[in-house]
Amino acid sequence: MTPLFKNSRFVRFFASRTSANIADSIYSIVLLYFVQQSTQSVAMTSFTYTAVSAASIFSFLVGPLVDRYSPPLLASIALFTQAVLILAVPFLIQDGMVHLVAILVIVFIASCFSTLFYPANSKMLPQLVRLPDLIVRANSMISSTDQVINIAGYLAGASLIIAMGMKNTFFLASAMLFLAGFVYVRLNKQIDAPAVEDTNGRGSLKLGYYLKELKEGYLFVKRHTFLRIMLPFFALTNFSMAILVIAMPSIAVSYGSPIYYSLLYVAYFIGIFVGSFLVSVLKKNGITIAVSWVAMGLAIYVFSIVPEMWMKLLAALLLGIFTGIINVLQTSLIQIITPLPLLGRVTAFLNTLSSAALPLGALIGGALALRFALSEVLFFSGLITTLCGLIMFLVKDIRQFEIPSEEIGRAAPSPVTEDLS
Repeated sequence: MTPLFKNSRFVRFFASRTSANIADSIYSIVLLYFVQQSTQSVAMTSFTYTAVSAASIFSFLVGPLVDRYSPPLLASIALFTQAVLILAVPFLIQDGMVHLVAILVIVFIASCFSTLFYPANSKMLPQLVRLPDLIVRANSMISSTDQVINIAGYLAGASLIIAMGMKNTFFLASAMLFLAGFVYVRLNKQIDAPAVEDTNGRGSLKLGYYLKELKEGYLFVKRHTFLRIMLPFFALTNFSMAILVIAMPSIAVSYGSPIYYSLLYVAYFIGIFVGSFLVSVLKKNGITIAVSWVAMGLAIYVFSIVPEMWMKLLAALLLGIFTGIINVLQTSLIQIITPLPLLGRVTAFLNTLSSAALPLGALIGGALALRFALSEVLFFSGLITTLCGLIMFLVKDIRQFEIPSEEIGRAAPSPVTEDLS
């Protein structure tokens, strides 16, 4: 990781992104806790979670903005807007009155700006770190840090609320978002963004050009052999994970304590943390991705059949390890093989597909749980995941894919009428 820390711009980017993620974790935990405490309604908590997550389905709409304007500037705008919106939430809690509808609207708007923040971050990284090997290392570091934040959130979230109080916790999250935003403003002045070819001869993003640029991003994914083949598998990762997520509360209840719910998540996040670091010693190719998929499916199957909680925790740990490997390689591959002028649109498009798979997986998993035993539903999830990995072994383009050792994908994209594969 030493070459990365010698890059002062990357260090500022990493610190700012980490601050924003900590704020997001704090905000999410206190928000859901606050809604549940205020309403005593699981339904209202569910509506709030939906408001938080639903906006990500429309990530593809921000792609042209990320490719046209400065990613650090867009990230700072997103963070400042979220900070102001979150700052408003405590003022809606006065004299025992809770304006839940207003809070849900604020949460949804804040989430819309969050969908702008992450594609902008994804495009920013290859502008700061050029070599493919360093991009993989950077994503490994970012993913590992994210999991530490997740673990800390589940372990210390309630303690933070008790120590600071509900309103002050919202204020803390808002302050951290403001801090991260100011760092991005400074980065905006330091990043020499490559010129984006103005293929349509326009300076502003009008509706017709906007739709054309959306299409360019879609066509790149469609015509790039590796992305086109891997796209369904990227979505199926979240589909299978959604089935597992809805099963965890039921498993915790069956073992008689809510503490098991947190422990299962902590084991899973620790696994992702370990997997993210293991990427640095593994071969960065299609075979590694395929093996990880098969292993992930087998881990889900083991999770479904073992009787003891410690065994389930071990299976969750293994599942997290292989998920971490896949996540880092997937993110790095997209950043390496996609030209920078298209990276915002491609990332946003893939985010939309993955985000849509989460509620779909939860919906189908819930429907299956009404008809089948939970262990059978988990077996179904593990079977899908394992089959995906086996199919990858059979696809020559995946089996032979290697992450390039030299910098690629940095030129302007070819015209969309040409074969990009």
